[in-house]
Amino acid sequence: MKLGREQSRAAALGAGPVRVVAGAGTGKTAVIAERFGRLVASGVSPASILVMTFTERAANEMRERIEERIQAPAPAVGTFHSIALGWLREDGRRIGVPPGFRILAGADRWIVARELMWSIGDAALTGEERPDDLVAPVLQMLERMKQELVPLRSLRAWASSTDDAEKAALMRACARLFHAYERECHRQRFLDFDDLVLLAVRLLEQKPEVRRSYAGRYPHVLVDEYQDLNLAQERLVELVAGGGDPFVVGDDDQSIYRFRGASRASLERFLGSFPMARTVTLGRNRRSSRRIVSAASALIANNLDRLPKQLRAEAGGPAVQAWEAADGNSEARAIAREAARLVGDGTALSSIAVLCRTNAIARPIATALAAEGLPHVVIGGHGFLDRPEVKDLIALLRLVRDPADLVALARVDARPATALMPSLVARFSEAADRLDVRDLFFELMEQTGYLAQLRAGLEASEAARATANVSRFAEMIAEFCESSPDHSLVAYMRHLDLVLLSGEDAEPAPVEATDAIQVMTIHQSKGLEFEVVFVPSLVEGRLPQSGRSPRFELPPAVLEPLVRGREDVVAEERRLLYVAMTRARRRLYLTRATHYEGGRGWRESRFLSEVRAVGAGAILEKQIPPTPQAVPPIAVNGRSGEVQLSYSAITSYLDCPRQYWYRHLQHLPVVQSAEAVHGVILHEVLRRAGEVRREGRSVSGPRLRSIHNDVWKETSFPDPRRIPAFMRNGAADLEAYRSRGGLDAVPAYLEQQFDVPVYGWKLRGVIDRIDRTESGWRIIDYKSGRPIARRRRDLQVALYALGATASLGLDPVELEVVYLASGESVRVEKVAGLMRDAAVEGSEVATGIQAGRFEPRPERRRCRLCPYRLACADAL
Repeated sequence: MKLGREQSRAAALGAGPVRVVAGAGTGKTAVIAERFGRLVASGVSPASILVMTFTERAANEMRERIEERIQAPAPAVGTFHSIALGWLREDGRRIGVPPGFRILAGADRWIVARELMWSIGDAALTGEERPDDLVAPVLQMLERMKQELVPLRSLRAWASSTDDAEKAALMRACARLFHAYERECHRQRFLDFDDLVLLAVRLLEQKPEVRRSYAGRYPHVLVDEYQDLNLAQERLVELVAGGGDPFVVGDDDQSIYRFRGASRASLERFLGSFPMARTVTLGRNRRSSRRIVSAASALIANNLDRLPKQLRAEAGGPAVQAWEAADGNSEARAIAREAARLVGDGTALSSIAVLCRTNAIARPIATALAAEGLPHVVIGGHGFLDRPEVKDLIALLRLVRDPADLVALARVDARPATALMPSLVARFSEAADRLDVRDLFFELMEQTGYLAQLRAGLEASEAARATANVSRFAEMIAEFCESSPDHSLVAYMRHLDLVLLSGEDAEPAPVEATDAIQVMTIHQSKGLEFEVVFVPSLVEGRLPQSGRSPRFELPPAVLEPLVRGREDVVAEERRLLYVAMTRARRRLYLTRATHYEGGRGWRESRFLSEVRAVGAGAILEKQIPPTPQAVPPIAVNGRSGEVQLSYSAITSYLDCPRQYWYRHLQHLPVVQSAEAVHGVILHEVLRRAGEVRREGRSVSGPRLRSIHNDVWKETSFPDPRRIPAFMRNGAADLEAYRSRGGLDAVPAYLEQQFDVPVYGWKLRGVIDRIDRTESGWRIIDYKSGRPIARRRRDLQVALYALGATASLGLDPVELEVVYLASGESVRVEKVAGLMRDAAVEGSEVATGIQAGRFEPRPERRRCRLCPYRLACADAL
């Protein structure tokens, strides 16, 4: 690549720190490679030039460019983490890093943290409705602490001084968990990913002689994508390059990794650490057309406090297109048809990209591309454990463990490669108890001939990929056996269940490079470029997405000053769209639909009006006519015309009609989780306590504890290891409710069932408790977890009100929801209107069921929690 005048000038700057602020498409990587080449040409050894960037892909690309430029190896080019790992292997013992340490990552890390969370049993974490869902956000907060160099004592100090009692309790619980996690990692000689940079910083800070050694080894430090650095990485640069001439390149407008601690303030802080640094700005975009650059610039100009830069381009090109479709299906089909037209006109498939905010958005577009017969690859759409062949293997092992596992059987029966195997697989059950799981898996593959059956139905490259994934699964089993004393199938499946629950997943075997349309997330597109780019789903709630819950964000007071202000979520989303737009060389399509699944209308993204500010000549608006979507109905055999629904059935259908079909029409069983069983226990305790009140007796603390203990003795609990934490938390929640007077009133009804007709369908349910009041009746619903979404809460209690008024003639009714874990009681207002809305919503669900509409609605978190994920071909 021939360098431009700006790039050459930046690379040629002499001694002293340099900060290059490089706009999108201005050639950041080329400047680093050129700088490296000029240093070598001046007599500097390549081994004395340290080059750091964040991702492996960026590091590999950088190394290739440099080595092509100097025609020699560049041994010190890598990611921050790989370089820090090498330093800790070499000198980590000086600060107590155990020799031969192993990296704890992915699902293994999640499992360690989960086990510790339940072992400690702090109610601030384990008292949630789904405590396991908290493990990932808690670990993300620990990552942020390490990335921002926040010591544990700072978090403890904040928790002891704040007036926010709930947040303080949560932070104290997290601090206890982090301390236990640190001890356990030390005991097992583990470091996690963020420990690498953190401990490398500690090594250089605490051992000046080591710092001097590395600084002398690398007098020249070059850093790419500086805006993606977190504070620990910046500190590493400061320490190793403190006495030298660091050369850093970045673009604050492309800072899109806030979730891993990156901050656009990185480039500002560089000047604080190196006040004598010279700043060079690159503004000539050498990738995109003038109209694309102008539209992207109009968008990003709405972000405040940007570093000054004027992006410009010379290449001409067509107008940026902004499409509005009637629905998501029409949007996806329009993208596929336009891609087919472009390919027909000579555009290479691999030069077309669809860049999505999330993987879920990519799914219908990939389906539409397939319908057009267009070769395409979805990058990162499925993890290793979601690959069809891996789900087959999990189903086969589940059937060996339990031949009556109907969900696994549904998967096996539906797949051509396994449809004839259930009888054969069942024979392995007898041997499962005595065989090592490694030997069992080998025999299962040999005797079923699974791989041969699978490969017969696949084209060559996909068959090779599937074979590699099967081999990787066998390696996973071997890795488990190396770290576990129990090598049985039962032990492995228990471990695998936790791996699946964690949501942590590895990449599947890579797809061979082919001429295909690339479908990926915007984050995955960073550093890439394409002739044609489509950016779909530009609606509020998708791009931009709404902000995350602040529950597990670090208190600003514990952060370094320039990171303390909570960065604007919308500004980060705007940068994401800016990155997506500037991946396009010649053609850019910004698309949206007014309706997606669920029926509600979606407002167009606020970013579109900002893009339009560039002027009418640069933007071409287009209306996409609706494309009818033929959703083949699923026959509902053996049923009468009347549909019976409960609250759980209605919400199951609203979440995903396919999930409803599996549960209520296929009657595939749901294994109750420990959390669900604990909820049943609490409800039974409160029912018995209510019966005591109806007998005219009071419910004292000792009596309530006695009832609680009795119910536990009578209940089979699915996870004995977690019983102490659940019992402790449940007893505390019940006593808190009693102390607040929750059991003072005498209930009129307890666990009251109803079965009533509603507009051609039947509503069934059970109401926890109904009290008589001075003005009428109060329906009380107990929740064992913390507050749920208001819409779901209102729907549930409104359905109960419908049932109570129709079956018991109660009028008027009040509605109250009691959250036992948080101690909160909520009175629900406007009951009559909520009842009307609930009846309409239930009727819409009943209509969909009667019409046989059971389409899947895949969404990553929903699919991860779905009990039918293994059987469902559409699960994410």
